[in-house]
Amino acid sequence: MKVFHKIKAQAMQFALLISVLIALLLSAFLLLTHVQSFFRIKSGELIEATETATLQILKSLEENNISQDTLVVKESDQTKKMIANYHGVWTKVFSEITVRNQKITKTAFIGSAFQEKSPNLYLANTNSPLVVVGNTRLEGNSYLPKQGVKAGNISGHYYQGSGLYYGNVFQSKEILPKLDDYWISYITSLTKGILIREKNSIALAGDLKNSFNKPYKIVYSPSSIVLGDEKIAGNVIIQSDTKIVVHPTTLLENTLLVAPHIIINDGVKGNIQIVASKKIEIGKNCHLSYPSSITLFDQTKTPKMSNSSSLQNREINFVIGKNTLIEGSVIYLPIQTKKQDRIKTNLKIEPGTEIIGEIYCQGNIEFQGTIRGSLYTKQCIANQSGSIYLNHIYNGKILINPIPDYAGLPFVNSKNKIAKWLY
Repeated sequence: MKVFHKIKAQAMQFALLISVLIALLLSAFLLLTHVQSFFRIKSGELIEATETATLQILKSLEENNISQDTLVVKESDQTKKMIANYHGVWTKVFSEITVRNQKITKTAFIGSAFQEKSPNLYLANTNSPLVVVGNTRLEGNSYLPKQGVKAGNISGHYYQGSGLYYGNVFQSKEILPKLDDYWISYITSLTKGILIREKNSIALAGDLKNSFNKPYKIVYSPSSIVLGDEKIAGNVIIQSDTKIVVHPTTLLENTLLVAPHIIINDGVKGNIQIVASKKIEIGKNCHLSYPSSITLFDQTKTPKMSNSSSLQNREINFVIGKNTLIEGSVIYLPIQTKKQDRIKTNLKIEPGTEIIGEIYCQGNIEFQGTIRGSLYTKQCIANQSGSIYLNHIYNGKILINPIPDYAGLPFVNSKNKIAKWLY
């Protein structure tokens, strides 16, 4: 009898244990189901917020609004924020979506899109024809003075092409297509130090990184800044009141450099935006990857010269050295647009150099390299055999841009595209 009661007690204990285990398993299953459901909802919200942040930037391509003000919109359980302003040549658009105290951010550089009739060459109408010499080649859409284009020779070197151009020709106007006034105002303010603020200032260090989803950081010095072994990436601005020198051992990614005089030594590689107010020297065998930009907002005053020979020997303030590759935009803008020297070279591109993107020169350009994209200029110039040839292109090539989705300079009333998604 005792044995029977003992067995019965053990059976009840076992049954109770099984019941507890089943209850624990059921509770665990319910908890797991709840957790999975919770994370499924959260995951869905985050995916939706990420898509909304992206779509908000894509929608801004149509609006083309530049403002320092933050646009805030509240919709049900979401708060949308967006701000668009310039960063170098590009428009930086920041998009933020907040869902239940969780934030999703997206940032991108955007620029103007190339249209069907966008120029590959735009030469301002100065009432004189364009003269092509040597191995010059013009592809795509050429906007030329009403006198058109003709073949010529320089010191016995004649035009070698089978046709004068390979594409379409349209008549140009006296002025170049207009850049956005707000951007020019921004560049002016940038050279005057509008971004130099104590709360954003940091010291130069060997390794600097700052996300574009955060406010910019600036390394500022009133004296010269020499970059040697530094690694600098992201939303970082380097600004000097005198000069910046970059050595080939420097690693720069999306870095903005601002100074009166900027020197990029031979062999530099990186992704850089450059804004100078007096002089830019780009060395040989450099590679500035897309989307890079080089802007000289020339604030030097034209000195009074006694004769034309002195003008011919004047130093060129914007030179891009031999065998250099630049993917992006090259811009020359003078502060004195009405008092420019007719025969002074404002921008010189050495032989073997290639620009994939755009050149915008509100002055005289001399080049024997290759432009794969667009050239906008008041006048082409050739310095050969001790003489100056106006509106001549000697061994220069203007070819079709190989980047189908290229986004570039901030022209007035332009359609925009994404140049690069940032981090």
